[in-house]
Amino acid sequence: MRATAFVAMAILLAASAVGAAPTVMPQKPVARVANLAPPAKRALATSSASAVDGAVAGVATATPSAPIEIVNRNTNAHGKVRLYDEHGVLDRGEARAFMRIAGREKTEPDDASDDDERLDLRVVQLAIRASHHFGGATIRIISATRPGAHGKHGTGEALDFALEGVRASVLAAYLRGTPRAGVGIYTHPKTQYVHLDVREHSYHWIDGSPPGVTWREQLLPDPKQATRDASWTAAMDLPEAK
Repeated sequence: MRATAFVAMAILLAASAVGAAPTVMPQKPVARVANLAPPAKRALATSSASAVDGAVAGVATATPSAPIEIVNRNTNAHGKVRLYDEHGVLDRGEARAFMRIAGREKTEPDDASDDDERLDLRVVQLAIRASHHFGGATIRIISATRPGAHGKHGTGEALDFALEGVRASVLAAYLRGTPRAGVGIYTHPKTQYVHLDVREHSYHWIDGSPPGVTWREQLLPDPKQATRDASWTAAMDLPEAK
């Protein structure tokens, strides 16, 4: 009798379990990352612009930044740019002012917005850093972004420039100490300027070709390339402490 009652009770409990609502297990909270600010509009998606934005956040310059005169040799566009504000923070508006001066070439689209970034932000930083190193020398732009061109100029990651009062050989020697940068010096009497670009692995060369052609390019030895590139930090792109 007891056995029969036990079996009947087991059957009743099983039937109740089948008809019951399923148990809902608590879910782990899902982490959400808010998009606090959309990325700035860019005519060219340059390789390091967003990386620079993240790297310079909270990183101030060691030296107050004075305005630097920027002159485009081809168009005579010019103006003064103060890339870092009074707190040593990078000013994106001033960076775009540099880009507008540098980018006003015949190949530039007429409908480019003043908010577009046509030149890699890190290239701008390195040019300004070089100017500060040589006492705030005027930056004379030879060539910047060339839409449709091959190589670093086509992607907006290169700048050909000279510093007023500074020999190209001296400027190039200084820039070769920059991690993750391409530095070329053009030594023909009708050139005398430096090419600067940003890249993962440094690359240095010299070229004695006349304007408009490249046929005397020679790679320069760089035994410290790997060590120098591995040492890069965002602070290395800021003006040096005086």
